[in-house]
Amino acid sequence: MAWEGERLRLASKERGVSLSKLAEILKVSRQTVNDWVNGQVPKGNHLMEISRLMEVPPGYFFRNDTQAHISVPLHRKRGQAKLNEKMKVEAVDIATQYEALFKSATEPGLVPVMRIDRRDTENAQIIAAKLRELSGIEPNRPLDYDHTFQLLHGLRIVNIFRQFPPNLKGYAFYCKIHGHRVVFVNTDTNILDLIFPLLHETVHAIRDEGASAISDPEEELFSDTVSNLSQFPEEYVRTVHRAIKGRSKGTQVNLLKEFSKKNAHSLFGIVEQIKRLDPELDLQGGDANSNLKKLFPSIGQVLFQEEDAHLFVSRLRKLSPLFFEILKGQIHSATTRRVAEWLGLESGLDAQQAAKEIRRIAAAQEA
Repeated sequence: MAWEGERLRLASKERGVSLSKLAEILKVSRQTVNDWVNGQVPKGNHLMEISRLMEVPPGYFFRNDTQAHISVPLHRKRGQAKLNEKMKVEAVDIATQYEALFKSATEPGLVPVMRIDRRDTENAQIIAAKLRELSGIEPNRPLDYDHTFQLLHGLRIVNIFRQFPPNLKGYAFYCKIHGHRVVFVNTDTNILDLIFPLLHETVHAIRDEGASAISDPEEELFSDTVSNLSQFPEEYVRTVHRAIKGRSKGTQVNLLKEFSKKNAHSLFGIVEQIKRLDPELDLQGGDANSNLKKLFPSIGQVLFQEEDAHLFVSRLRKLSPLFFEILKGQIHSATTRRVAEWLGLESGLDAQQAAKEIRRIAAAQEA
């Protein structure tokens, strides 16, 4: 097991304890704490005291050989949810279930990366334009979830659908597993809520900034800007703004709901973009957004629309072709239990049927 000093820094920051204060509490020098953060393992008594102060087991600050191949997950927080250490541990636990799958998979090879000199609006627009082009979406039309998944495929990003545990309050998270760029998607997420966080995690993937992005507000803000510009092209925002400008609030909400319903995006999202153009706009739309979402399914409902293994595998293959290919390549040697874990299926019977269908496709292609 290897000492992970970065976890000490993150845990201290989350608990509001500066590294200088930590040194004072432990009666060691500030340089000693710096050495711990940079990779030196604390002595046993210091380690136990650190664990007590941070309220985590000593093993939390170490990673085993499996975790060494899994990067620190990056999250786009949901609503007011705060990213904390428990959420990160939950995310790593999910990612670890796929370590063997990706270890045996063919290496991803060269993957697209977009680096820039400045995190400004001009560069955000350049990246957003490239992402929209790669998604195949029509000009001036907001991105829908189908084109967003097509974008992930074009960027060689593997997306995996899982139901997140209650403590992992997020729509999606990004990490690397054995060099593969992976976005885990919470199947409970409504498809209207899913587009923006998927784009956000995609920006993390192509920016390839690593763990530093977790605690960098400027990087998070830049990722948000790129995501907004990718989802909502400027001309579309202006078109919607012109349609509602000068109308009564009730009419504005109804028009926004119609635009959102027609183009399958969050009403809240377009309101935020219009406010960027018109800061004086006094419109919330929270209730209308909640009502709108009732008309659209979760991504899990899209996948599990009927209890039919053939339809499930067909939809999985369409929405996550890279994951499907990796899974298909190892399906003959995988147990039903392992397939159930990889597919996020609770019922062993469902997994057996799904595995049978994937094996059928694999055999047909091999023939």
